Amino acid sequence: MRRLAEFCGVAVVIAMMSMTSAVAKGPTREFMPLPDTIELANVCPEFTIVADILVNREYGITFTDSNGDPIRTITQGSLVVRLTNPENDASIVRNISGPGELVFHSDGSSTQTARGVWFLFFFEGQLGQGMSGTGFVSHGRVVFVNNADGTATILSRTGIIEDVCATLG
Repeated sequence: MRRLAEFCGVAVVIAMMSMTSAVAKGPTREFMPLPDTIELANVCPEFTIVADILVNREYGITFTDSNGDPIRTITQGSLVVRLTNPENDASIVRNISGPGELVFHSDGSSTQTARGVWFLFFFEGQLGQGMSGTGFVSHGRVVFVNNADGTATILSRTGIIEDVCATLG
């Protein structure tokens, strides 16, 4: 009887190992292209930010479930951007290479953890009713939720924050 129980236990473990390898797909690594220039209206209340991508060697490593749906994406590589206020020609260049992690949730929301240096921006009303947009370069860690309804909620922010609207204003 004991031998039968041991055999069944081993058989179940072997079956589970083969099922896991049959349904689990390896992560995919893909280049994350961006347009050469991006205009960001409604981030700063007084002007539009023009972002010129100077260097983009960023890749996303995406992990999926057995249905092929994304579970999380890790972003890494180098990304350098020039941010310009076209009203006064003030500009700054920042290496915003991260890295970061985006975790997808079944309700359509996602949680972003930005580590290192990032340029983060939220459009008018995205952070809550009546709030103006905001753009900042973060040197540290920012965690926020992209809600399924298109709004965002900043959960935590540590490190040094540079207010891009004030710097370029």
